[in-house]
Amino acid sequence: MKLICPICNDSLEGEGENELSLNLQEHFATRHGYTGMCDLRGGTGANACQASESGSLADLSYGERRIWEGHGLERPVQPGEDVMESVRCPLCGTVVFGHAFDDLSYNLAKHLNYEHEVKVSVLGKG
Repeated sequence: MKLICPICNDSLEGEGENELSLNLQEHFATRHGYTGMCDLRGGTGANACQASESGSLADLSYGERRIWEGHGLERPVQPGEDVMESVRCPLCGTVVFGHAFDDLSYNLAKHLNYEHEVKVSVLGKG
């Protein structure tokens, strides 16, 4: 999976929601100096994030996750079908969805802008 940082437009990658989310959070800390982020690793206390809506499937690679999700649904995912990708907000842990990396990047930028008042770069949506 791939994502563009909504602040600096650097490209980030990860196998599945969890890895991509942790890579994004590390990028926010090292490149942009964010320190008040939730604990995406499942910690407890003041900085604990809400549980991911993807549950244990979030640890699987993108392809494996699609297979498991496809078998759990009444209608299996067909080859080439447009499926949702997800990443967790590095600040609050909310799951953000998009159909492709540009949708996912735009939706994350929109979430950060509206929910956390983070100044984001314009990603050319529309």
